[in-house]
Amino acid sequence: MLACQALATCWYATDGHDPADVTSHRARSPWYATKTQPSTADMAARLRRVIIAARFRPSHPDQPTREEIHLIRLAWADLAA
Repeated sequence: MLACQALATCWYATDGHDPADVTSHRARSPWYATKTQPSTADMAARLRRVIIAARFRPSHPDQPTREEIHLIRLAWADLAA
């Protein structure tokens, strides 16, 4: 458990830090008006959201979509005509 928290903290410090995390936490919990640093729970929640978003990202984001391919074919057909 300690290793997981250490990894999450290192990830948050290097890639995941967003100042809006503390601001949104203060908005949800007005009794935390003096909160200035994210807690380990905030870090874990951010990491969880990033992992979930990555699971639903297309596997090849650099590949054109079907709609983009269709538009390119139409443009080529217009040039050929």
